[in-house]
Amino acid sequence: MKRPTALIFFSICAVVDFVWSCIKWHSVVAGVVAIVCGLPLTALLFLLFRAFGDGNGDSSVPPRS
Repeated sequence: MKRPTALIFFSICAVVDFVWSCIKWHSVVAGVVAIVCGLPLTALLFLLFRAFGDGNGDSSVPPRS
């Protein structure tokens, strides 16, 4: 299965951050703040998924070069 691109990954994480903060704090401003503050963690998660995501054990797919 093909992994999502960076834009899709960041978009999904931003929507989750926004919805979670709107539910918790009932404020659109808090949602925007959560998106901005969540970007560093999202970038870290993205890099970790990229670094450790190649070991899926599927030998039919050649490794990336």
